[in-house]
Amino acid sequence: MGTLALVEQLTSARQQLDFASNLLAKPSPDALESCASLLEAAGRQLAEWQPAFSRQAGDAIALEEAWRLRRSFVRTARLLQGAGDFHRNWLQLRGALTGGYTGTGESAPIMHANHISLHG
Repeated sequence: MGTLALVEQLTSARQQLDFASNLLAKPSPDALESCASLLEAAGRQLAEWQPAFSRQAGDAIALEEAWRLRRSFVRTARLLQGAGDFHRNWLQLRGALTGGYTGTGESAPIMHANHISLHG
């Protein structure tokens, strides 16, 4: 694989990460679902291209794009961590609001109903 092909692949993966970052900046259930698909696709691409990376290790153009990709990855990872933290904190708050606290001071686990109610 030549330098140009490798740079194009790195750019493609970076663009997917950038798009995922944009989705995570304004998360919604649909956006998070799309983000998961984008991240999986980018991960698969990078795993497939990994052998080509080592052959182009000294190429300045490929290295520059690899650093751009890394910055996009770090930004996306931080946003994803923030979304996960928000969700985890919300579940703890919801548990505390609906079930109080356990004897150890933790939020009560959320109890999910096991029935369906139909009104006709």
